[in-house]
Amino acid sequence: MKIVEPSIEIIPQEVGMVGALKHIEKVGRTCYKSEDKITEDSHIRFVDMLIEHGHYAMLEHATIYLTIPLEKEGLIDIYDKNPYSRVVKPKKDTYAYITTNSRVIIENEWQCDLEYMVPAPTKHAKRVTVKFTTQIAISREFNRHRVNSMAEESSRYCNYTKDKFGSEISVSLPSWVHEGNIKLCQGSNDIQSMCEDIMTHETKWWTTLEYWLFANLATEYAYNHLIKLGWTAQQARVVLPLDTKTELVHTAFIDDWGHFLDLRYHGTTGKPHPDAYQIASMLYKKLKELKYIK
Repeated sequence: MKIVEPSIEIIPQEVGMVGALKHIEKVGRTCYKSEDKITEDSHIRFVDMLIEHGHYAMLEHATIYLTIPLEKEGLIDIYDKNPYSRVVKPKKDTYAYITTNSRVIIENEWQCDLEYMVPAPTKHAKRVTVKFTTQIAISREFNRHRVNSMAEESSRYCNYTKDKFGSEISVSLPSWVHEGNIKLCQGSNDIQSMCEDIMTHETKWWTTLEYWLFANLATEYAYNHLIKLGWTAQQARVVLPLDTKTELVHTAFIDDWGHFLDLRYHGTTGKPHPDAYQIASMLYKKLKELKYIK
């Protein structure tokens, strides 16, 4: 069993339409943990496959910035009425600055509007893509922010007994495990000796850490053997614990990230879950560092 510390990563989108397509592939492959299949031109086949099968959700992660002359009032109005787009019209400016995403363009067949696409935002409302490495329990909370575009590592399709996962499950380290205990966790990866403790009634010496560790090791043992006995990953995943590590990608407008932080960091509606607060605090610091928020 591998113990993983929670983390966040800002995933930048490369410029231009090629950058948008590569961004879709990078995010989409998170679901299947197939990033090793990315090549210089694999984004073309990957996005074509998504469109062919009607899997438009991943297209949302590619942000499209358009700069349109104000004289194109009818065109601008279409985006103004679109709930997934933002239109900025600064005073004394001759352009409207529109932020949308690839799904909006493809589903509505507005590809002709890409002539107004610009390589990077100027006065546009910005969108940011964030990858969280956290636990399934916390991803459930984060995925309640339904306005965000989402992609998540799929325990239905990821078979953790495969070599690419080290033939083991990974769990996200809870915030209550102090730094000094991390090595203890990593050095006590032995389900057999812990079972012997149970048989000989030695568990009276166990701390909460040992009980937590045993629960996860027992889960891994059951999961691995269910797969060996013929269950598929989607069948065996029912025994995985809530602190199974997951990679979760959200793309959202800056003000939506502000709302996310209000709930998960500032606690405006009540005290956040400690593990949610821990990872939200990482995001808060990063967005401040990038000067996306004050």
